[in-house]
Formats: sequence, structure tokens, C-alpha cells
Amino acid sequence: MRKIDLHTHTTASDGIYPPRELIDIARRNGLVAMAITDHDTVDGLPEAVAYARSVGFRLLPGVEFSIEYDAGSFHLIGLDIDYRHEGLRSTVRSLAGHRDRRAYRIIEDLKKHGIDIPVEEVIALAVGGAIGRPHVARVMVNYGYAGTIKEIFQNYLVKGKPGYVKKVRIAFQDAVALIKDSGGIPVLAHPVSLECRDLLAFEDLLRGFIKRGVEGMEVYAAMHTAEMADQYLALALKYDLLVTGGSDFHGDKDEIIGNYQKDRPIPIELYDKLEEFIRVRLRR
Repeated sequence: MRKIDLHTHTTASDGIYPPRELIDIARRNGLVAMAITDHDTVDGLPEAVAYARSVGFRLLPGVEFSIEYDAGSFHLIGLDIDYRHEGLRSTVRSLAGHRDRRAYRIIEDLKKHGIDIPVEEVIALAVGGAIGRPHVARVMVNYGYAGTIKEIFQNYLVKGKPGYVKKVRIAFQDAVALIKDSGGIPVLAHPVSLECRDLLAFEDLLRGFIKRGVEGMEVYAAMHTAEMADQYLALALKYDLLVTGGSDFHGDKDEIIGNYQKDRPIPIELYDKLEEFIRVRLRR
């Protein structure tokens, strides 16, 4: 079965597989195209692009920015970017520094609450990439503070719980400009995470995003039920947005690469539409 996945993570951020291995997993599972969209970093992309080219696999270089937002969680994917763009690289280097400093503060706060984990093990899990909360969570599970990463995020590392430290995020307009300047497509990731009160409120917000440069929406997302996907698809078509989909694959959250739900593959029809969107964009 042919598949596509436009939202995945490697060890360059908080995934558990290095870029080459993730591409091999994708190929074994029938993917014909994949985007690597690590959090606030492009460090895994040189290796990924070179390896994908050597094995004839269609890889779209990407990034996932965490955006300053007052309500829920706002993530913006940059799809098909030029990861060598200096402005982009400078920004992600700065964000990586903030992530590393935040990790130390998280571990210090956990210690104040009687949770003592070695920072060295957290750093080792990051494998040289930017340190994130999932690395802390994995070490906490290893030390018996919970049975699963899901339990960790229910009781720690989130607002109002031990180990919460606010993340430094990029401004929305800055992220859009960086993505476009580097030749990419700004895509709203898993829109349900914005936590709008209803679909009408989301549509109003979406119109503002589009006016400010968003060109695509992740309709088929791991956080979406099939019913949600249908609702977001209707809005994406209404506003002529590029429709994307992704598993948000990290490797340790029971995900299936190429599926947005365990039993629901990301529609392969998105692939041809994506390639046509890219061709039209290049002709502008």
C-alpha cells in the first residue's frame, strides 16, 4: 500500500530514530514521500536529504515551529524549505540554545519536587540534537516516576505541574517570513491544538492566518478524529489551502508512520496535489 507522511521527527529534535533510519522505516512501510519536520531545528536535514537522494526516496525538508500563542498550542510547519538558508539556520540555532537552557531549568524544578534524574542521561538521549521535554520524560520513565510517557505528561512537565518551564517561541509573522524566505510552504499543524471554542471561532482565526501568509493546513493529523479531519478538510477546500497530513511520528508514542490514526492512512491523493502545488509555486 502506497503512503505519504508530512509530519515526522528524528533524533535532531525529539524523535528516537536518526534521519537515515527513519527514511528506511518509511520505505519499508510503503511510503512514497515523507517530510522530516523536527521541532525548531534543521540539523537532521543534511543527512536526511543526502541519504534520501542516494536511495531515490522523495523527501521534503521541513521544520516545525512552536509559535507564540495565548490559548492552546500553535505549531507551524515549514514544508519543502531550503534548510541551507542562513536566516533560517541562524534562527533555529538561537531556538536550540533556548531549548537546551530550558531543559536544565526543567530538571532543576523537578528536583525541587523530589524528582531526581541525571541531566547526563537526558543529554545522551538527545543524541546531540536539541533537548526537549520528551527526552526528560523518557528518563523519568526509566527511573520509575511513571509507566509511560503519556503518564509523565499528565502529571509533570505541563503548566501547573512539577517541571513546567515556559518555552521560548518564535512570533507567528517571523516564522511565516522565514519559511517563505527559505522557499517553503507555511502549513498550520494539527489545528485542533489551537483549542478554539468551536469551528466558527477557528474559521475566523484561520482567515486571519491566511491573510498573514499561511498556505496549507494539516487536515489529517494524529490529534484529529476522522470527524475532525472531515471538518477541517471542508475548511481547507473552502479557502483553497494545500491539504496535508502527518502521523507526528516520534517512534515511541505507538504511532504508525503514514497513518494519522492507527487504522486510517493519510490519503495518498495528497501526494499528487502537493507536487502540483510545488510546481505551480516554482513557476510564480
